[in-house]
Amino acid sequence: MNTKQKGDIAVAQAIHYYMSNGYEVCLPIGDKRPYDLVVEIDGILKRVQIKYAGFYKAKAQHVAALRVMGGNQSWYTAKKYEPDDFDERFVYTANGRRFAFPWADVTARSTLYIENDKYSQYEIA
Repeated sequence: MNTKQKGDIAVAQAIHYYMSNGYEVCLPIGDKRPYDLVVEIDGILKRVQIKYAGFYKAKAQHVAALRVMGGNQSWYTAKKYEPDDFDERFVYTANGRRFAFPWADVTARSTLYIENDKYSQYEIA
C-alpha cells in the first residue's frame, strides 16, 4: 500500500468512528486546510486532523508524522502544524488501533509515538 492509500484507510476509519457515535461528518473540498474533517454533535463543531501511524521496527512503535509533507521533482517541503490548526487528532495504526484526542494534549510537534503511555487514555475500543 502506498502512503495515499494508508491515509484513505485512516480517513474511512475516522468517518466510521464519528458517524457511529452520532456525529455529523463534513468533508472539506480539496486539501488546502490543515484538517481533514469537521464533525458536529449537539451544535459543537470540531476540526479533525487524521493520520495513519505505520509500524517502525527500529523504534518498535507505531509512528505518525505531525507535519504536512509535499513537493514534486523540483522541490520538497515539510510544514509543522500550528496549535490552532485543528481541534482533534484521530490516529489509525497499522495494527488496527484507533485513537482520538485533543490536539492541545499533544506536546510533540514533529513525530507522534502512539504507544506512549500518555495517549493510552484516548484509545477507542
